[in-house]
Amino acid sequence: MNIACGIEYDGTEFRGFQRQAEGHGATVQGALELAISRVSDGAFSVVNGAGRTDAGVHASGQVITFTAHVQRDPEVWLRALNAVLPNTVVVRWVREVPKRFHARFSACSRSYRYTIWNDLAPTALRSRFSYHCSKELDVDLMNQACEVLVGRKDFGAFGHSPYKSNPLKPGPHSCVRTMLEARCLRPEANELIYCDFTADAFLTGQVRRMVGTLLLVGQKRLCLEEFITIVQRAEKTHPGSAAPPHGLCLVRVDYPGEVWSNER
Repeated sequence: MNIACGIEYDGTEFRGFQRQAEGHGATVQGALELAISRVSDGAFSVVNGAGRTDAGVHASGQVITFTAHVQRDPEVWLRALNAVLPNTVVVRWVREVPKRFHARFSACSRSYRYTIWNDLAPTALRSRFSYHCSKELDVDLMNQACEVLVGRKDFGAFGHSPYKSNPLKPGPHSCVRTMLEARCLRPEANELIYCDFTADAFLTGQVRRMVGTLLLVGQKRLCLEEFITIVQRAEKTHPGSAAPPHGLCLVRVDYPGEVWSNER
């Protein structure tokens, strides 16, 4: 059985999604693989995730796939896995999918949201899931800058290819991606600012550095023309630094309808 699951997790205590070498800390993939093994009579299954979130990054819409070595209904998988997973990782749904379906390679887009708490005083209840910026931000300017990000272009100014550190994938590695949506918005009379991005794929560190650069625009320390130049040059040497990881959340992964079906 090829099983797909929708996963939600608080990434605060994890070293990211991807399994690390022993002794490097807990990961979401590691927690999931351990849980699957426990409810599969010890059989090990490799978990593949749609997005390899960094240390401290959260997810409300992560999707994983794994090969099940025991036959169980989706409802049984759901109850069994949630019974043994840590309370910071939750399985939201389970379904059997065709063998060709792969959480990462079948995806057509991923969506991330970066949450900013923009107020003089910090917040206690949202502190694990939002970045506190006490300086006044011009969200309209930030949203105008986001328009420059939409389309197919080289995003090398904000990240690097995930294959860069993989010796099995010799370079050069492309930093070209297609941004389908980019926007910053503040709900009326609210301290929260949401930075939303949807793309076919993202570079490692891309969203956090885009947000860090947009924060300079919002503080009027960087004008729109300078932001446009940064995007066009696709060079990493610019004043925008990566925003902290705890404000970032993988909120949705989209797939073509046909990959869910056994027909074909």
